[in-house]
Amino acid sequence: MPGPFIKWFQDKLGSDGLYKILIGYEDKSAVAVCTLAFCPAPHADPVVFTGKCTGTMVEPVEGSGFGWDTIFVPDGETEPFSSMSTERKCELSHRSLAVNQWADWLGSNIDELYERQYGRPAIGHKGLDFKAQSSEE
Repeated sequence: MPGPFIKWFQDKLGSDGLYKILIGYEDKSAVAVCTLAFCPAPHADPVVFTGKCTGTMVEPVEGSGFGWDTIFVPDGETEPFSSMSTERKCELSHRSLAVNQWADWLGSNIDELYERQYGRPAIGHKGLDFKAQSSEE
């Protein structure tokens, strides 16, 4: 909770309101998930990359960032995203994890993708590595 509805929860409640929802619960663990889908050719099935960052919800700590950055502390860290440098946040972010998986996949499939970009017809998925990608692997 709130899953895909985080944008609307954030707009209505703000980080303070989101945190207050958890006051009655001892367990304040959370998982931030980013799912990125890429379609390598017209009419091809998308390749899906998932980045996950586990952590804990805390009382808001003002700083930089946006959305729920002020209340999410990644596991192994002592401060929320809002208190981290952009570089550190990007090392841990669920979004960065998904984008890095996509970049790795693009790199391992560059020759096939290049050929398709410049005119060789795509016949199904032949030649592309569609192994599932996950930040948990």
